[in-house]
Amino acid sequence: MTGLGNRCGRTLCRAYEQSGSGSSKDPHLDGYVEVKASVDQVRVNSGNAVVYLRILDGRDRVLPVHIGENESNALLKEINKQRQMRPLTHDVMKNILREIKYRVVKIRITDIVANTYYARIHLARIADATGQPEPGSEVDVDARPSDAINLAVRFGSPMYVSKRIADTASTAYPDQPPAANESNSEIVRSVRETLASFEDPTVMYTLQKDLAVKEERFEDAKQMQQLIYHEMTHNALLRLVVAMESALSDGRYEEAARLRDEFRRLAANAPSEQRRL
Repeated sequence: MTGLGNRCGRTLCRAYEQSGSGSSKDPHLDGYVEVKASVDQVRVNSGNAVVYLRILDGRDRVLPVHIGENESNALLKEINKQRQMRPLTHDVMKNILREIKYRVVKIRITDIVANTYYARIHLARIADATGQPEPGSEVDVDARPSDAINLAVRFGSPMYVSKRIADTASTAYPDQPPAANESNSEIVRSVRETLASFEDPTVMYTLQKDLAVKEERFEDAKQMQQLIYHEMTHNALLRLVVAMESALSDGRYEEAARLRDEFRRLAANAPSEQRRL
């Protein structure tokens, strides 16, 4: 393989062999769903920016991805096609790739660790004037989601997110902003009261799992982990609690208030069996 493929490190960049014919199914996308970002899904407030990636699986859910203010401004300018006197960082990255005959063919949001998302950018050499990727030239590199999304939008490339993340971190689209008459301190107090009222079903499972590991009952520990994962993927209230805690710790007070209001609506209006999605 030539080009980027022979200069990739083992963990930061990976190269793939692709067949020139046969099934069109992309093996890299097993366990992934497509997402979409548009201008009304990028919100900036007091230096905190959120990109809402709409998950295209028919459930009308979005994945909120928190990015830096500079990256969100660059994304908004590209979405709105605002002309710049000089190229921004992501414009330079696009120009470099085009000069060496590569393009971004897709991006994937692959994992979330301690409230931080991880992404991969897939690049491929352009075979001819049609813009089709050259077979066997695809590589993927580790990236922040903010950079991956910016490049995907500039190249018009599809974006995907792990189904596991879509199940555990997605939420309803925030149609209404929180009440403007709430101060940050009032939001913090109210959200903390809401969190304190919630009985987390994973706490006991976690304690039982830790005890099983200590006693080397690894099969029991595995079962407890499966129960924890089941709650995280099916308990809508628990997902909202996790999102509220993250928003509060990051100082995203309007986001925390919106999640609090959604939690209250769901808790008040739905019987317990309907709170699991």
